[in-house]
Amino acid sequence: MNTISDILGSRKGTVISIASTQSVHDALTLMEKHNVSALLAMDKGKLVGIISEKDYARKVVLQGRTSKATKVSEIMVEHDRIHFATLKMTQQEAIKLMSENQIRHLPVVDGKKKVVGVVSIRDFSFIADPESED
Repeated sequence: MNTISDILGSRKGTVISIASTQSVHDALTLMEKHNVSALLAMDKGKLVGIISEKDYARKVVLQGRTSKATKVSEIMVEHDRIHFATLKMTQQEAIKLMSENQIRHLPVVDGKKKVVGVVSIRDFSFIADPESED
């Protein structure tokens, strides 16, 4: 059974992040550069939130704001609302957590609660059972 540590593999320790004081435009530019759809918002080495393309669409575009004038902190999901994965968590446990909370990204923490990566729903392989098709 694969663990989150197995899934992260060589990405373990790689955290793409942005300061919460930076603009949403900066965040989008960084997402595009790294081909990711969410970033961790980190201030002084501590996780303070997550910003995703979904946050941008709903909290900037639909509200008539501009990405250059809006700070990450204004639209991010704040730390106290974030769910985490651990390195020892199984793939199935992570998928269940994501499904139950309708989220697509989980920051991964080590035993010392230090953020060591992020897994997204696209990191998991879903194999349909041919006999279960309707």
